[in-house]
Amino acid sequence: MSASWNFARRPFRDERPVFAAIGIALALGLLLLVANLQLYRKFSRQVEGTRAQIGWLESRRARAAKAAEDARTALNGYKLSALAQQSTGLQTIVRERRFSWLALLARLERTLPPDIRLARLSPHFDSADSVSIDMAVLGRDQDSVVSAIAALSKDPAFKAVELHSESSPERGVPEGYSFQIGLRYTPEETR
Repeated sequence: MSASWNFARRPFRDERPVFAAIGIALALGLLLLVANLQLYRKFSRQVEGTRAQIGWLESRRARAAKAAEDARTALNGYKLSALAQQSTGLQTIVRERRFSWLALLARLERTLPPDIRLARLSPHFDSADSVSIDMAVLGRDQDSVVSAIAALSKDPAFKAVELHSESSPERGVPEGYSFQIGLRYTPEETR
């Protein structure tokens, strides 16, 4: 059988619909390929943004964990310093409770000259072995000041004896000469 070039004879083959279907399928495939490429690029951008967001969140979490650890360390340090302050306060209270007023007053009675009267006595418990004492005393004359300071300076229980102020009867003290003395007292049990 030879192929004939007569296209007017029957049955003739019309291949145009096949070619049209193939062309439409290729165009549709190309269109879907372009759409897929656009979706891939869009997905890549979203994933890139998500990766950057995940990295930012992880760095933020690391900073927050470091800040929390620093806060815990500072809080523990504060607790320790607060405990140290409380223990110092408790030690001061213990020193105040253990302080023997009778021993101090007996020592002052033995040490001070007979013409000196004690008007005011206030201790300050600032160290473990000695006590700061401010006292106001009254004497008959100006020599009372000198004799009181000399007597206190000779006694080994009293140190750093200082005259802070003095007032005479002309300045409004009718009882005699008033003077303020500051000193450090070391009780016998700590010497």
